[in-house]
Amino acid sequence: MRNIDLSRLITTEAKAAAAVAAAGFAAKAECRARIFAVVDEIAQINLAAAAAADRLNPVDLATYRAGLDWIQAMRVAYLTQEPGADVNWPPVPEGMAELAAQF
Repeated sequence: MRNIDLSRLITTEAKAAAAVAAAGFAAKAECRARIFAVVDEIAQINLAAAAAADRLNPVDLATYRAGLDWIQAMRVAYLTQEPGADVNWPPVPEGMAELAAQF
């Protein structure tokens, strides 16, 4: 009689679920990298502080708000993608990279 531990058997369904999870993590990492390529963490913190302290002129404030909407759209894009499909990333708002570079 053999002692085979079938609890360690990896099923096709488990492999497929792992592949979907890995694709989700990869899309999240790509989303983060794309956002940080435009506005890194420090710039985001400094922009939020400037906006909260009413230190942005109306044009910069509008650009900042468009940037916040863009970040949210980026997150929605990767969360709603079909497994294995290319993500349709939203375009960066005009002036966002230039504004972030100041912070």
